[in-house]
Amino acid sequence: MNQGKYRSDIDGLRAVAVIAVLLHHLNTRLLPGGFVGVDIFFVISGFLITSQVFSEVKRNAFSLKGFYQRRINRIVPALVTVLLATVVVGAFILSPVDLIRLNVSALFSLLGVSNVYIWIKYGNYFAADASEAPLLHTWSLGIEEQFYVIWPLFIVLLYRLAPRYVLPVLAIGVVAAVGVSEYATGVFATAAYYLLPTRFFELMLGGLLGIYLHQPRVIGKLAAHGFALAGYLLIGFSLFALNPYSTFPGLNALIPCLGAASLILAGSGDRHSRLLTSRPMVFVGLISYSLYLWHWPLIAYLNYLAIPIDLPVATLLIAASVLLSWLSWRYVEVPFRRSGATWHFSRVFTRRFALPALGLAAIAALSLHFNGFSQRFSPGVSALEAMTLSKPSEVRSGCHVPNALYGTAPNENCRLGAKKEGLDGIMIGDSFANHFTGMVDILAKPNNIALMDYTMDSCPPIIGYTAEMPPVYAEHCAKRNERVFNLIEQNKYRYVVLAAIWPKDDRARDIVEASIQRVVENSGQVIVILSNQHIEKAASCPIRRLMFGTERDCSVSQSALPPYWAHVRTRFPQVRFIDPNQVICPAGVCSPIIQGQLLYLDDSHLNEVGSRFIGSTLLNRGFTLLHDPAQSARTADIRLDSSPMN
Repeated sequence: MNQGKYRSDIDGLRAVAVIAVLLHHLNTRLLPGGFVGVDIFFVISGFLITSQVFSEVKRNAFSLKGFYQRRINRIVPALVTVLLATVVVGAFILSPVDLIRLNVSALFSLLGVSNVYIWIKYGNYFAADASEAPLLHTWSLGIEEQFYVIWPLFIVLLYRLAPRYVLPVLAIGVVAAVGVSEYATGVFATAAYYLLPTRFFELMLGGLLGIYLHQPRVIGKLAAHGFALAGYLLIGFSLFALNPYSTFPGLNALIPCLGAASLILAGSGDRHSRLLTSRPMVFVGLISYSLYLWHWPLIAYLNYLAIPIDLPVATLLIAASVLLSWLSWRYVEVPFRRSGATWHFSRVFTRRFALPALGLAAIAALSLHFNGFSQRFSPGVSALEAMTLSKPSEVRSGCHVPNALYGTAPNENCRLGAKKEGLDGIMIGDSFANHFTGMVDILAKPNNIALMDYTMDSCPPIIGYTAEMPPVYAEHCAKRNERVFNLIEQNKYRYVVLAAIWPKDDRARDIVEASIQRVVENSGQVIVILSNQHIEKAASCPIRRLMFGTERDCSVSQSALPPYWAHVRTRFPQVRFIDPNQVICPAGVCSPIIQGQLLYLDDSHLNEVGSRFIGSTLLNRGFTLLHDPAQSARTADIRLDSSPMN
């Protein structure tokens, strides 16, 4: 506060935030919306930082050096401690590629840009492989540190130019920033989760409240209770009503932020919440920063080692997190903050930021130079990892697009199959269609077929299909499919290839049939590629098995094919089906690694090496892209009525 007054209720609110995040990370079913704890932290941070900055600006005592000195003393010592501990542990257990990612991520975490790196490397925060990234949680520190670069300068400039209109300008700014977040979340959902522009309103809302409360405000008992109740209800609603599939941030993020702001406002007088000011909550709040830093690497490493987090393990993990956090708070956070306050800025910057950054940069550079110190494991580990780095979406960059770029026009230079001037057909579908492009490229060449690749994330070629799709993605997919099917009707392609992660629910039969019928009526030969088998830990299991010398079985039994496919086959006998599981699942047992070739990129998607291996294997068995009755009789093309397939 401007008066330097300590508010124990804010530490209690910090405790709410960190407990929510911790429980969500332990098990999303415990608290589906627990990730909003980060948004509560953002509001608190914006409130406290702006209160201090604005107070100094009004007294003409603000110093940019002093501000950044306090930020370094507050953030860096505990962060560097956790980063170094995480890097040391990672050196013993992480694969070469994962170690490189960790060490580069550690450097970017300290530099305040880990959110950008994590967005690029991992994409969806809730993706399966992200659960094993030890520094995934540092994305939020990147948001805050980037905010700190901009915000103090903005406050100084605004106060000097329009001291009377600071609050109105900020209020308008918050509304505008919420609008930007809602719009951008609808267009670039993954980027919006990680990047500052779409999170700016959360910290800005706290800043607005900090300036509003700079002058003493009289809040009556009834109003304080009302604000507190509203705050608890808004946060409680967010914790249980939101989930990883909710559109976020945008307006959904505004709900917990308003809840946090209401609780801060309610406690601005002398009437503090008994829950928030209780000794256990204040204690957790005091160590909340360290607790946030320590808990996730522990969880990530357990996930990496495939140790189930059941009740006993979760209990030990919480105890270890709290102990490490208390030690970090007691012997790192508090002493370094106190001693750093007496140093000159240059000394703080050099010793507590520049030197650790140079050290982490050296570690990252050595990791890159020595290929993640691959000599720690057998050469086979690096060979398998190299296959996982062959991503179809990167190999065919620009041909396959993210959902946000649904308006991208078809490009006839995106070719599969025969290399010739004319175009024979088109391949459409979602990211699973994209991962089959290598296979299709191989199978199309013997028939001298040239196809245009026109695929997009989260958009199966099924008109009206919206199941398990965020509303924004569903809207984009509907527009994309409208364009795609119109394209097919206009061009009357000789060949159309349809591929996707097809619905498992038999209730989707009508719309699947209707979509296929529309293609059949407006093209020559229609080829449907069935879904490949989902295998949990498909990409990592064979690598970890080799790394740690375990006998873990990475294979699974083949799943049953949805019944509607038999009906589709009967109704459209002219449709050609290709089943990648004939390679992946010999004798009904599906393995992510066949003849030393690691096929998968993640639990479901194939890598480029795997896709082409499947294509080559099918080709060697006599399969091509086109249907051949004599060939089918010899090779048992597809047994839709009896074989278990996904």
